Amino acid sequence: MAQNLDVHVGDTWVADETVLKLDKGIQIWFWDIEDSKIRFLLASHMSVTRGIQDAKQLMMKAYQTAKKHPRAIITDKLAAYLDGIELVFGADAKHVQSKGFTVEPNTNLIERFHGTLKARTKVMRGMHNRETARLIMDGWLVHYNFFRPHESLADRTPASVAKASFPYYSWKDVVIANNIKGQQCASI
Repeated sequence: MAQNLDVHVGDTWVADETVLKLDKGIQIWFWDIEDSKIRFLLASHMSVTRGIQDAKQLMMKAYQTAKKHPRAIITDKLAAYLDGIELVFGADAKHVQSKGFTVEPNTNLIERFHGTLKARTKVMRGMHNRETARLIMDGWLVHYNFFRPHESLADRTPASVAKASFPYYSWKDVVIANNIKGQQCASI
């Protein structure tokens, strides 16, 4: 739904990963990367591991969204980021490791995003397995970028600041558009 957008993002991105719990004690890793200035969530990646290939996948998805290399990517000290960034961006992107929450640069922005995400998913039902978790997380990415105003952006959405054109203004628009498409397909 939100693929192939023309977004205008900055040159510094922030990445991090967090664990989410599914039914029956299953844990998955949810990786995210966002623009540090406009809070546009460039990419998310879900995995059961925390390795180099996972970091690489996140960077590749971010590149596909931004259609450019960042100058710097700020992460925590997870070693997988070092190689993941290098494999995708080479020397075009500087990897900056955070030195904690009180020293700049840091990963506070993406940590805050993960706090909001965890607060929301803690009370949600439906994250039974990886597939339902993926669907919910894809919806969360759309909500975060396109529908949720951010106080730090003067109550605008990251998508509006990134000048990303998106044909929907609310979840109601998404549902109506997809119901019409579904009815058209059913009548064929």
